[in-house]
Amino acid sequence: MSGIHHLGAAILPAAPEQAATARRLLAAWLGPGCPVRDDAVLLLSEAFTNAVRHSTGDKVEVRARRDGHTVRVEVIDGGGPTVPHRVDVPCSEGGRGIPIIEALAHRHGWERVAQGLKVWFELS
Repeated sequence: MSGIHHLGAAILPAAPEQAATARRLLAAWLGPGCPVRDDAVLLLSEAFTNAVRHSTGDKVEVRARRDGHTVRVEVIDGGGPTVPHRVDVPCSEGGRGIPIIEALAHRHGWERVAQGLKVWFELS
């Protein structure tokens, strides 16, 4: 069966502790039998944390959908002065979110939207 199936959406406060809520929601939307569940939850955690750290907004929206064998997760925040970029500082405490997304996602990207910034990734 093909076609887009919306799995869930939520708007959460842009606060670090809400990353755990976002992870729980995505895990529930995907269900225990989803083969990309663990990777999707990890990548969501990275994208959500970046949204909280770098956005000027007070809310973060998380959306998930399935299209055939592909899961797409989107994280939309209020935007800010920077856009997602790779940081290669091996001894740094941060800067690994985008490299992790690049390593695990089948496809990924970002775009400016009316609400601010949308970061997305797909897993197959």
